[in-house]
Amino acid sequence: MSSSLSASVSADDLMLQQQYKRHAWLAVIGLGGFVLLYLMLSTWFAYTAWHSFGLLGSHENWLFHLIVGGASGFLALFMIKALLFVKKGQMPDLIEVTAEQQPKLFAFLHDIADSAGAPRPHRVFLSPRVNAAVFYDLSLLNLIFPAKKNLEIGLALVNALNHSEMKAVLAHEFGHFAQKTMAIGRWIYIAQQIAAHIVERRDALDKFLRVISGIDLRIAWVGWILRLIVWSIRAVLESAFRLTMMAERALSREMEYQADLVAVSQTGSDAIVHALHRLQAADEAWERAQGFLFNELQEGRLTKDAFTIQSRVMERMAMILNNAQYGKSPRLPANAPEQFRVFTAEIAQPPRMWATHPQNHEREANAKRRYLAMPIDERSAWEVFDDATALREQMTRHLVSHLNEVPEASALEESLSALDKQYDREFLRSAYRGAYLGRSFVRHVETPEQLYSAQMDKAVDGLSALYPATLANELDNLRNLEKERALLEAIRDGIYSAPGGVIRHRGNTLLKRELPQAIAQVREECRAVQERIHRHDQLCRSAHVSAAKALANGWPEYLQSLTSVLHFADHAEADLRDAYGLLNNVVAIVTADRNVSSRELKRVINAGQEVYKVLHAIYVCADQVKLSDDILARLETESWSKALGEFTLPPPGKDNINQWMDAIGGWVGGTAGALSALRHIALDLLLQAELKVAKAYRQQSQLESAPRANQVPAHYPRLLPGQERALQKRLGWWDRFQTADGLIPGLLRFVVAAGIIGFALSVSLIAVLQS
Repeated sequence: MSSSLSASVSADDLMLQQQYKRHAWLAVIGLGGFVLLYLMLSTWFAYTAWHSFGLLGSHENWLFHLIVGGASGFLALFMIKALLFVKKGQMPDLIEVTAEQQPKLFAFLHDIADSAGAPRPHRVFLSPRVNAAVFYDLSLLNLIFPAKKNLEIGLALVNALNHSEMKAVLAHEFGHFAQKTMAIGRWIYIAQQIAAHIVERRDALDKFLRVISGIDLRIAWVGWILRLIVWSIRAVLESAFRLTMMAERALSREMEYQADLVAVSQTGSDAIVHALHRLQAADEAWERAQGFLFNELQEGRLTKDAFTIQSRVMERMAMILNNAQYGKSPRLPANAPEQFRVFTAEIAQPPRMWATHPQNHEREANAKRRYLAMPIDERSAWEVFDDATALREQMTRHLVSHLNEVPEASALEESLSALDKQYDREFLRSAYRGAYLGRSFVRHVETPEQLYSAQMDKAVDGLSALYPATLANELDNLRNLEKERALLEAIRDGIYSAPGGVIRHRGNTLLKRELPQAIAQVREECRAVQERIHRHDQLCRSAHVSAAKALANGWPEYLQSLTSVLHFADHAEADLRDAYGLLNNVVAIVTADRNVSSRELKRVINAGQEVYKVLHAIYVCADQVKLSDDILARLETESWSKALGEFTLPPPGKDNINQWMDAIGGWVGGTAGALSALRHIALDLLLQAELKVAKAYRQQSQLESAPRANQVPAHYPRLLPGQERALQKRLGWWDRFQTADGLIPGLLRFVVAAGIIGFALSVSLIAVLQS
């Protein structure tokens, strides 16, 4: 089976390019430089301490040697202790399989490895992830002795691919198996742990320096000097390791290209590209499947097969998005398939220097540079496993094996039924053209009354014109424009960079000074499309309320009250999440340099008080929210105030800020979750009620009395688009210097730190020469 589609195309003509070799040498030189710097500093400080202590009993400058020896010994310990904390490379959530357990799988793997000229895997592990990877069992010994390569196969990935795509992914991994430069990866892994321990970890040695820095001035100066030298060592090693990582990641991107070419040699140019295309849908569906799995566990039910749930999620998302190709392989054109492209280049992308993988459109161009057409085997990737059903169920149980109590597995049909119930939400129906999918129709207005037309009585005439097919195009156009605007703004703010440093926008090349004009143009186009969509939203609400007035029996009031509840929940949740986003932004800024000053602490407290104010407002008005019985039934509560619970969170202050920060995430998550649930329920009931009213109006039939109208307070948190709290997007100059954020701050920090280390080495050299 595994060799039936193998190509006779050899990978020998897909040779490593000069660029690949150059990056390999740069990575080796960078890594060697970092290791040499680390060993030289560690050895020198240890030698200086040994030499100075050896002179204490016989040298007239014994006090000088005592200070230099003690300081050097401290610095040597500071450097060398990092070696004691190197951990083995381990992957969680893995199940090892053997050739005896999975003969079909191992035959498949060995066939690919042999065909690609790569070594066979030492051990094979299965994971629940959307992933396939090479990894090692690493220790310090592997800096000298080569580590054997293990293979991870993620079953959530297997579940999303066909046979050819799975073979392409595995051939890609075996391409890595054959790369000698993979050895650099294990050295980088160990060096990264050493650098991280020195730079990031604050332990007893740092506490010791803080203590002696705060006592008598005659001793404190030693602590001050040592703290300055320690800061300098951390700064220099971090800068050196950043350069090493830049070289390694450039090499990593070249290794990805080369491994892709191995996949091309085995399965053709299309299979690996199709696999990349399906990863996003597989990832999203797997995240939702895991969420469903653990929600079911909270209800005392265990899903038997999480991977069937993943497949069903992809099916339901295809229906919701009205995209039959969602999560499926792209369809190749009959003519000129070599010209067909799945991925397109974005206007902007994250800074390339830190990317470990090329962009997907770059990988596709690489795979199709020399196009190899091969047939696609559409069979499921599960065909390469023995007893796939039992394996899926075993991995599902393994996912929850860390829990103390795990219930018996439910019948798979029951789990699928429960999942379908979650997706049978009114607002997810394709009849609405995606009008309520991932967007709010109430956030742009200050009051619910603004959601209705001034001439509501005439709006009923438009009842039959609601949700036209063109609405889907408008929504898609809006999403594309908003993405375009966001990417342009990211380039303007320095968050993203243009590919190759050239800003290409709508067929034109832009200078950076022309960005504001381009952003303003796209923003205006967004506004125009939004206005058309908002007019349709207004027509929907107005037409149904107008029809409800003809039916009476409390239906107009009920519809309008549901809109009010939706407005309340949506705005309150948005305001709370926005305030919490500001708090997280402030915390990230003030902790960037790993030190929080009293001024920065006050800034954190002020941001926390903003979150507290929004939370307090939500809880204070909870008793004024009077919900109808149908909403309360779906919330499974007696009242909104009981659904929220009692507000016992104190305001943040200097004395309780640490405990408050530990607690605030739970408060925000719980409150926002309750508001989100209320929002979705109100939207569902509103659309169902509008559907009911429209049907009765068309049929000229009577409706029973509507549920009692909901009530919301007159005053509650509101947040209109454009009123979001301003976030700090760049660090201040001092923080940029401390974190080496940017070329100039990085160079300045390196020069200052290197100068301090140079002075320390000069003093220690004087001590060594005084023998």
